[in-house]
Amino acid sequence: MKLKYLLAALLPLAAATSAFADDASNSADMIKRGAYLATAADCTACHTAPNADKNAQFGGGYPLASPFGVIYGTNISSDKQFGIGNWTDDEFVRAVQDGVGKDGQQLYPAMPYDSFTKMKREDVLAIKAYLLSLPGVHSAPAKTDLSFPFNQRWGMTFWKWFNFDKGELKNDPSKSDDWNRGRYLVDAMEHCGTCHTPRNLTMGMDNSKAFAGGDLGSWVAFNITPDKNAGIGTWSQQELVTYLKTGDVAGKASASGAMSEAIEHSLQHLTDSDLNAIATYIRSVPAISDSKQTQPRDSWGKPATNVFADRANAVPFDQSASALFNSSCAACHGQSGGGIGKGFHAYPSLYNHTSTGAADSRNMVSVILGGVQRHMDQGEVMMPSFANQLNDEQIAQISNYVSNQFGNPAGATVTAKEVAKMRKAADLTYPSKIEDGTQK
Repeated sequence: MKLKYLLAALLPLAAATSAFADDASNSADMIKRGAYLATAADCTACHTAPNADKNAQFGGGYPLASPFGVIYGTNISSDKQFGIGNWTDDEFVRAVQDGVGKDGQQLYPAMPYDSFTKMKREDVLAIKAYLLSLPGVHSAPAKTDLSFPFNQRWGMTFWKWFNFDKGELKNDPSKSDDWNRGRYLVDAMEHCGTCHTPRNLTMGMDNSKAFAGGDLGSWVAFNITPDKNAGIGTWSQQELVTYLKTGDVAGKASASGAMSEAIEHSLQHLTDSDLNAIATYIRSVPAISDSKQTQPRDSWGKPATNVFADRANAVPFDQSASALFNSSCAACHGQSGGGIGKGFHAYPSLYNHTSTGAADSRNMVSVILGGVQRHMDQGEVMMPSFANQLNDEQIAQISNYVSNQFGNPAGATVTAKEVAKMRKAADLTYPSKIEDGTQK
């Protein structure tokens, strides 16, 4: 009898222990899923300060340039004072999906809640669980302080009237599971339209031209619709997947700027099935043309054949465009501009490249100014900045030379004044004196 009563007493304890183990397992699974979703949503890109170490991850402080001033990413770490450690589930969901902060303040749409509103609530809460599982960052990031009237956050209420369509994205039963997964990743999680869709007069996304290309100031987010000239109409499924995974497709494209960051922090870590789903969906959206692009961006240009003649005829301190190219670019991109090497660490060709083949050459100028640095799973991808070696006039000369020789001649309109403006926007300086005295 005593054994009978003992077993009866132990049964509730065993059940509770089993339930606790199930809860712990579910919690671990939720955190793991949240880590993947946070990567897909690229949370670290805006909520981690530049050059921050791992201990400061999600501590905020990343400066986001906008037409109205700099907006700083907030601390979304588990810290209870400066982060989200004391936020309820509803408060976190409201911030992510409705653009309303813990204290009821309107958030600027630099936080892409107009895309995140399409996420599933359980996915948002999985991201929260992941963030709370990490050590908190006990520091306040730089405060966003825009000039009047843009510092009046209540004005975002009116912005939402014109630009914010609240609601979770629903599957289209007429489409495949792969297509629906791709749409969810592109339109909600990865918020691709934030950069790649042009803006209307109120700075909301112009969804009538979805993915037709966006203006990012010193950068251009290219058209990624299936148009053959302006977009990705000549790309195969595998080329798109390779680009999203590595940032490089030989004889077609290599990533830089914000796209490089998206690949580094987010896309390279997604599963192949998710990358294929993204490619499937992107290839299905309506194609939108651009009259400025008269042939595919990766079909422009040809090898240079006058390199040796230019070198033979060069004079000391020759400042011609071809001489500047020979001294600054040819060592890595080849004397003919065809690139050097094969595989992951190859230097890309300058002809048959989607950046040099663009009618808008801002990306090329920005790359010359700021360089490229991509931390990839396979290793480091790097091009040095020439901001300290070349003045504004020299960068304009090289850019126009590359557009004329290796790319789209329509882009060969860069002026020193435009370079100076982009240099200032990127906060890149140039020494006031150099040996040849060309900088004034």
